[in-house]
Amino acid sequence: MAGPLRVGVVGVGQRGLQHVRSLTALQSDEIVRLAALADPYAENLDAAKINGLVPEYRDAGVQKFATVREMVDSGSVDAIWFVMPPNQHRGEIEYAAGRGIHIFAEKPQSLFLDEVLRQNEAITKAGVLSMCGFQMRHDRGYTDIRNYLKGKWVASMTMIAEGAVEGHGVKHTHTEEQGGPANRVWTANKAWSGTSIVEAGIHQTDIMRYWSDDDVAWVRANYVERPRELQDAEGDNPIYYEVSYGFKKGGMGTIIFTKPARSYYQGRFDCIVWTHGTIKLEDDFVDYHFDGEWPPAEKPGLEDVRKVISAGPHDTAMGGENTTDLGKAFAEGVSLGKPELMRNTFGSSINSLAAVLAANVSNDLGGEKIVIDEFVSDRKYAKYRKRPAGV
Repeated sequence: MAGPLRVGVVGVGQRGLQHVRSLTALQSDEIVRLAALADPYAENLDAAKINGLVPEYRDAGVQKFATVREMVDSGSVDAIWFVMPPNQHRGEIEYAAGRGIHIFAEKPQSLFLDEVLRQNEAITKAGVLSMCGFQMRHDRGYTDIRNYLKGKWVASMTMIAEGAVEGHGVKHTHTEEQGGPANRVWTANKAWSGTSIVEAGIHQTDIMRYWSDDDVAWVRANYVERPRELQDAEGDNPIYYEVSYGFKKGGMGTIIFTKPARSYYQGRFDCIVWTHGTIKLEDDFVDYHFDGEWPPAEKPGLEDVRKVISAGPHDTAMGGENTTDLGKAFAEGVSLGKPELMRNTFGSSINSLAAVLAANVSNDLGGEKIVIDEFVSDRKYAKYRKRPAGV
């Protein structure tokens, strides 16, 4: 492809602005040209508002649209970053793919699995390149873990994210006009976010797959609901989530999320157990593993088994640097015709989304074990895969 990749961004809210910032940086290196923005709310397209987060953004040469169809039909873009609330998709990805536009889709791709399967079918049929927004796969430390685990069998992965409901607010979409939360914090609302496990825990789910080079085979989940009298003010997503995954190679994964209000506390615990070691995400990422002749004559001390596999400091894996690397990988993959530069595709990411959507179903069914292949295709789960009438 001659010249920079012409890109458009659909949805210029909180996450969309982060992508605009990254694409603006990539534009300076002539990897992309930010050619178009689309958002149903005109104020989100205002240059002064965008400059509040992206001072380097320049409005000149950027076309602006209210709809995806207008952007696609303009012929101004080669690839589109879809950064929409996940319950707002209405065939936009299918329309763009069908007209030869390459697809970058933020997660969750939709809250309704049948829609995601149709999106993937359109992408596959059109032969366009695709990628999903899992920036943890582009984190240096997390990639060091993946590389270290190559050739090793992973027995278990545990990720605990202690957070607060106020820590994940999105306020750029007029949800109050569409039957959603009056305060616009749609990440605290089930109907808009799909629950915190879907909206946020999909990242932990996907990084477990990345580390272990595996797919989720089944899921069990139990949540603790937020008391009804608090839901109008704090959102109706649960306070506590406990999700167990079984992986196809036989290992297991556990995700625990906490989302109280008023705590303003952020904590984390991450642990990976492979056949002969325990990986801990400390200031450095380390593996506790004895390399000497086994069994040893004397019990080794921690200094004898502690091996640094990724030196710190490690900033948040959700940070802006990884978002930029994510966009660069997709843009260069498209421009150079090298999809191997990308670390996922739309199709390969469906397992991560299916797993978190199935976690919700498992909780609703009292912790029932949900086999992912059955969840994707079996008639008994059909009602859970489709968009409910009137939504």
